[in-house]
Amino acid sequence: MNFFRELWDALIYFLFPPRCPACKEIVDERHQFCAACYKKIFRVDFCKSVPAPLEKVLRVTKYRGGSQKLLHKLKFDNNLNVLKPLKKILDDVSDREEISRLLDGVSFVVPVPLHQKRFNERGFNQTEMIFREWFIKKNIPLKNLLIRVRETPKLYDKNKSERQEILSGVFAATEQIDLRGQKILIVDDIYTTGTTVSECAKVLKSLGAEKICVLAFASDFGEELPKT
Repeated sequence: MNFFRELWDALIYFLFPPRCPACKEIVDERHQFCAACYKKIFRVDFCKSVPAPLEKVLRVTKYRGGSQKLLHKLKFDNNLNVLKPLKKILDDVSDREEISRLLDGVSFVVPVPLHQKRFNERGFNQTEMIFREWFIKKNIPLKNLLIRVRETPKLYDKNKSERQEILSGVFAATEQIDLRGQKILIVDDIYTTGTTVSECAKVLKSLGAEKICVLAFASDFGEELPKT
């Protein structure tokens, strides 16, 4: 029985070899990035300057190349197949020292919410889909504690001041929970100017949160963003 299973696996590998989700080069494992794409996008590091009231912002990848491509497929094409390589990226960086420092003492995780209309159109919150399973493995609860009280336009072509004007007061708490003395982690798929997560953090601070940090799947931390 094992012989036939191994033969079948070998045949599948020959006919459909695993390929890099970004450039389609053949790789050793499914959902794995090739060495060249890995080098281009993997950046597990802290942002040197973060907006108040945030304390730390950590990114996992640079927002370009394969990372940007997969996130666009998820957000704009509703392609859930890209979740596997995105989640593999998280698993690959799971034991990094920067991750351990960020998660130390975190009470729970809060994803940046979508407006209900956009959630209904898409059918899911892409940030929650990317991160939820990973935090379950780490025994850190994820809570949808925030909502968007009004719909906002897409922000990719807006500068920081425009984003601040659009997002001011757009988030609210789903419940009046006491967060005094707690460290809360906000997660988002893309960190650009920090305006969105900063507005989220203001609501959490109003509930008493002592420390608020951010984990972003992708960011360029003020570097020139690729044209889309």
